[in-house]
Amino acid sequence: MKEESTIIEGYELLASGAGQRLERWYGVVVQRPESAALWSWNDPETLPQWQGHYDGLRATGGRWQWLTPLPDPCIITHGALHFLIKPTTSKHLGLFPEQATNWNWLRETISKASRQEPIRVINLFGYTGGATLAAAKAGASVTHVDAARAMVAWCSENAKLSGLAEAPIRYVVEDAVKYLQREIRRGNRYDGIIMDPPSFGRGKNGELWKLSNHLPQLLQMACEALSESPLFLLLNTYSDLVNELDEHPVSLIEKNFGGSCEPMELSLHGTLDGRKIPCGTSYRWRS
Repeated sequence: MKEESTIIEGYELLASGAGQRLERWYGVVVQRPESAALWSWNDPETLPQWQGHYDGLRATGGRWQWLTPLPDPCIITHGALHFLIKPTTSKHLGLFPEQATNWNWLRETISKASRQEPIRVINLFGYTGGATLAAAKAGASVTHVDAARAMVAWCSENAKLSGLAEAPIRYVVEDAVKYLQREIRRGNRYDGIIMDPPSFGRGKNGELWKLSNHLPQLLQMACEALSESPLFLLLNTYSDLVNELDEHPVSLIEKNFGGSCEPMELSLHGTLDGRKIPCGTSYRWRS
């Protein structure tokens, strides 16, 4: 499996340990939970003191403490893309830096495609829009779908910051699976599909979402939603769910689409301790 990493201007992973990660966001040192950091801190006395800290042990249920707040606004960049960073009610700050390598892949895949018509892309579970912006910057027409209205609005703000206010991006506040089902019934098809589904979750009516159970159905719907001459499919996962499936996602994708699918391990590397935090796996299919 190939592995890639990348650098975002304004972001740096410093070190990790004891279930925490220590980062620098636009000059401010932030400490927050990291379930993958199962090791002890390496030389903790040499590490800088946090200026912002999320005091919970999980992604939700904790509180932020700030000795030095983030700048307002706090904007970090990856090439021509600009992202607004701010604390949320969870441990997150509005961006997953390890995804930058996928943004590079999307731009390359779309920009090299020889198509007369604009490439139609749908980004499901789109969050604050890193992949949406990368696809739009490469010239694609993008439908951005997320169930959280605040995340969709955040994506729109990031688009404005990145000079994409007038780009052909359609913003949809909707359950991603239900929206995809409706698109299939309406006969709408896409040349590229991006999916970044959560491992676990609950719908508005309390229905349980478990990716290991729902992924085969999700991939099958993606097959139906692709155009007659599809360009790509990008699936991102944050858990070891492949061990729970009867068939590996690569096989599921290639069996339906042909072409080739490449698994890519995502990670972040600490600049002070040299340790690697695993950040899930992406499956990149191209025709």
